Amino acid sequence: MNKSIQYFLATRPAFLIITLLGCLIGLLLPSSSHPYSWHINLLAILLALSLHASANLLNDYFDHMNGSDLINTERISPFTGGSRYIQDQIFTPQQILTLGALLSLLAIGLGIYICSQTTWLLMPLGLVGVIIAWAYSSPPIQLMSRGIMGEIAIAMAWSLVVIGFATMHQGHLTESAIYIGLSFGLMASNILLVNQIPDIKADQISGKYTLATQSTDQSLQLWFGASYGSAYLLQILGTNNGAIPISTAITLIAVPLFIACSYYMSQALKDRSKLKFLVLLNISAVHLYAVLLCLGLAYMWI
Repeated sequence: MNKSIQYFLATRPAFLIITLLGCLIGLLLPSSSHPYSWHINLLAILLALSLHASANLLNDYFDHMNGSDLINTERISPFTGGSRYIQDQIFTPQQILTLGALLSLLAIGLGIYICSQTTWLLMPLGLVGVIIAWAYSSPPIQLMSRGIMGEIAIAMAWSLVVIGFATMHQGHLTESAIYIGLSFGLMASNILLVNQIPDIKADQISGKYTLATQSTDQSLQLWFGASYGSAYLLQILGTNNGAIPISTAITLIAVPLFIACSYYMSQALKDRSKLKFLVLLNISAVHLYAVLLCLGLAYMWI
């Protein structure tokens, strides 16, 4: 296989889809302040995808260094346990780290250019995003090993994708972007939460104390329900005060899937053979939510 393709696959591109959807959500939020620019939008999408890819690579590197991925025999490939490109000796740890660093530098360079063409209000948002991408996996902070702080970081990161794109077009921070961004971020954090479950044993042994490793079965279900419940509550509040369009209520179509996820989580925690189905169902539910949110916002443009 071509080396460049292998590098691309090492970034775990399937996981980048949720970031692309976040970009589209931010772009679809109603805007009247600035003209729609394909040039800037495409560069901004490239920035978001590059930073997410960088975070994936850094996570692979540091999970290899702490031994978590190496001893993880209960992973559900390709969804948990990393890309395995280091463990399978396709790339060295240094190559993965270098690619992650280069993608971060690319994102920073694109961010400075985009700010110069739109608004410098994007600079603090982008800076927080870069810090989270590194601090999530990298010592000494390693938010991934600090329980709920890891989930908060993920929710913030994906909220900033939506908020950043909306701010780029509006020229200022808007209430609608905050409501929609936080809702989307909370949903995205639930992908991480569920994907941590198969890796609990390896993470505990390696000293990687994720929220899943620190939670009882009951509290895991409560965290999951609280995340998607809070996301919908924010949507309802935003709709009630007129900050976001009523058409976004189309996301309620995904509620049965989240209820099913809660049920299967209780089953999978007792019978690990059901974990793969839970992971797939949850990823599908969150992506469906994001697609429906795009459709609800796109309706405003018709």
